[in-house]
Order: sequence, then C-alpha cells, then structure tokens
Amino acid sequence: MSPALANHQKAAAVLVALGPERASLLLRNLDEDTVSALASEVAAIGQLPAGQTTALLRDVAQEIVGRRMVAEGGPGYARDLLQRVLGPERGAELSRRLGPGAHRAPFAWLAGAEAPVAARALLPEPPATVALALAHLDPEAAAGILVELPSEIRVDVATRIAGLEHVHPDVLAEVDADLEARLRPMLAERTTRIEGLSVLVGILNRGTRETEKDVLESIELSDPDLAGRIRDALFIFDDIARLDDRAVQQLLKSVDSRDLSVAMKGAGETVTACILRNLSERARENLLEEIEFLKGLRPTEIEEARTRIVRAVRTLEEAGTITIERG
Repeated sequence: MSPALANHQKAAAVLVALGPERASLLLRNLDEDTVSALASEVAAIGQLPAGQTTALLRDVAQEIVGRRMVAEGGPGYARDLLQRVLGPERGAELSRRLGPGAHRAPFAWLAGAEAPVAARALLPEPPATVALALAHLDPEAAAGILVELPSEIRVDVATRIAGLEHVHPDVLAEVDADLEARLRPMLAERTTRIEGLSVLVGILNRGTRETEKDVLESIELSDPDLAGRIRDALFIFDDIARLDDRAVQQLLKSVDSRDLSVAMKGAGETVTACILRNLSERARENLLEEIEFLKGLRPTEIEEARTRIVRAVRTLEEAGTITIERG
C-alpha cells in the first residue's frame, strides 16, 4: 500500500466518520478530480469499527490543532501546503503571490519585544543561535538586545554575527520556529525602567555626609567603578554654582587653567558667572580670551575636562578644605 493511497484511505475514513452533511461541506472546497478519487475510496471502505473511527478522528484533530499552533497566522503553513499540493516550483511561485504578509521575516516575532526581556529570554541559548537571530533583525532592534547581554556573551555573539556568511533556509526556518515556540511566552513581560543610579544619587544628596561616605566606601569594596560613577553623579560641573565663593576660589587654585577654559566652553550662565566673579580682573580677561580662541573642541574633550574639575572638587571636600552644600 503506497503512502498516497494510505492517505486517500485515511481521508475517506474521516469523511465516513463525519457523516454525509459534514463531509459534503469539506468536499465543496476540493476540485472535481480529488472529490472523485475520495468518492471511490469511500465506496470501497466498507464499515469502520468504532474504536478505529475514534482513534482516526483523534489523530486528525491533534494534527489540525498542532498545525494551527505552529502556523500562528498561517503564512508558513500556507507555503508548505502549496508546495505539498502543487509541487515545490509551482507552490513557491504561488506563495510569492500571497503578499508581503505571507513572507514574515525570520525572527520578526523577536523584534517587537522589549530589549531587556528579549535579552533575558535569549541568555540561555547558544551564542551561535543568538547571533543568527540578531543578524536577521533591524540593526536598531538587534543593538538594543545586544547591549542588554552580559559583556562576555555580547562579545561572543558580536564575533559570531561578523563571521556569518551562509545559512540554509531550512535550518533558518527550523531555528526560528523552535525559538519562537519556546521563547514567545516569555516575551509578553513588560518592564518598568528605573534609573537606579539617579535614584541613589537623589537619596544620598538628601542624606547626611556620613551616610554618603559609608555607602560609597562599602560599594567601593565590591565595585570601584560603580562607586566612581556615583561620586561623579553626586556632583556635576554645573553644581559648582552651589559652592560658596571661598570654596570656588580654593577650587580655582587647584585646577589646570587649560582644563578650566575647556570645561567652560559652552557652560551655563550660572556656573560661568560663579567662576568669573571669583577671579581677579586680569585672570578673568585671560580666561575669557582663552575660551574665545578655543575652536574645534570635541564634546568628549569638554566632558573630560569637566570631569577632572569635578574630581578636584571631591578631593578638596574629602580633605576638608571645602564643604559641598547638600541638596
């Protein structure tokens, strides 16, 4: 018994089990040759045992439900169906006529998820699989997910993306379907972004100097980089305007004149006025002249100079030379 004949017999058995009314509804959607072939099988099938009929209908129901779950909207299933019925070439030709909606880009389901959630879902997957998925996303969506991955995995994934050349369509489709089936439920999560560093800075700015010192010293032991970022955020360049004149004068004695002129390039009016009023007339004229002649500075140069001045403020405070007014 050939596979084709076996399938026709199964189809005929289903029609018999459904009864004339339901069977006729299905046959309306088939071409004349198929209906004729099925009718011949129905005529030859005879009586079906009850157990066999039940098992057959159960198998058909499970197959339909399974296909509906995998298809999710039907484009992939439609292409597969066309190629099975009409052959690979004719099926592929007709599937291209289904419109852009039928050609869903690989891993498109991943692009709509929030980057932190998508990264967390992909984290247990092999780096090669993650690289394949990200390589098929819009660069902006892929970048958002990539930066959320741990640094060591991020580098591995990026290296594998750069090394991608060819992938067989069947492999791509299989990986896409497998990941979607397993990860899509996890992508429904929604996250609330909390700027933890800003929150902590706000808390410390409203606390006592002793609390700030204890917290920073404790963090320094486990994460010196984080402690440095917190210190920088606790006092920024514009906060110089919060210092009293004596503290500003102490600061001006301890900073490099080049750093000061670069840092003041494009500075706000309040901090500029604060610094200028604490300079002698001669020093003020020299500073303004130097600022005027500074051309072509990169934003990073200005930011680095301001960072060095802020750190000078923190050094003076830690030495007890000046006092920073707390928020």
